[in-house]
Amino acid sequence: MIPNVEYIKPKTLEETFLLLEKEGSVALAGGTDVVVNLREEKLHPQLLVDIKGLKELKGIKEIPEGIWIGALEPVQKAVEHPLIAPYTALVEGGGSIGCLEIRYRATIGGNICNGSPSADSVPGLLLYDAKALIASKIGERTVSLESILLGPGKVDLKKGEILKGVILPKAKEGSKSKYYRRTRVKGMDLSGVSVAVYAESPGIEGKSDIRIALGAVMPTVARGRKGEAILAGKKLTDELLEEAINEILKDVNPRKGSLRAEPEYKKKMVAVLIKKALSEMNGGVLCEA
Repeated sequence: MIPNVEYIKPKTLEETFLLLEKEGSVALAGGTDVVVNLREEKLHPQLLVDIKGLKELKGIKEIPEGIWIGALEPVQKAVEHPLIAPYTALVEGGGSIGCLEIRYRATIGGNICNGSPSADSVPGLLLYDAKALIASKIGERTVSLESILLGPGKVDLKKGEILKGVILPKAKEGSKSKYYRRTRVKGMDLSGVSVAVYAESPGIEGKSDIRIALGAVMPTVARGRKGEAILAGKKLTDELLEEAINEILKDVNPRKGSLRAEPEYKKKMVAVLIKKALSEMNGGVLCEA
């Protein structure tokens, strides 16, 4: 049962900022997490601020910096949008969330702000160095999306702030990306481990750019930057990839006692899925001779 709570649906951003400054206020977008947590009594707000009517937080469009995705854009509309098609890992990750009905309700911003380490849309955003546009009554700030992910259920939004949208830099011609995850069961389930990989000219010395993002294996979705540094600008070889994966695994610290997978399984699957993604993007060959 949902407890009694004050509910307000603001009509403007300015009104929203003031409401979100109040103690115990919680923003309500798609509600796929907030409503569930209310019913399960995991969330006890004093005020629900329904932001679904804010037009400034909607839409997908080209901008000089790349592609703008409003925080209120439903996940399904995002993954079906032609402007998002080049960002394959984002399309595949977002498309794996729940079922079709949930994806039409869940929002891109909500999947970020819920702060879940297993958020399926976030690895694909991080691969492309997405930026977060955060607004409040004192103005707007643009920061890397990765930097606002603080821990399970925690994002860097201060009182009175709201995620307005995310900015995806333009996808480079010829670049590819993939998203893989493992779950306990086929069908609707949260990720037990997920991997997103971006590759640009992996077989060319000096031009190779490989990026890796991991979900459900650390306190937040995060890039494997130490491994990326090993691969940066170098022609991909089996030996180099093993070195990079081993470096990434040093930072992989899955929570013990997880209902979805044991830590050792998650670590092994990180390596398997990175190799699987690179092989598929390279025509079935992991590394060129």
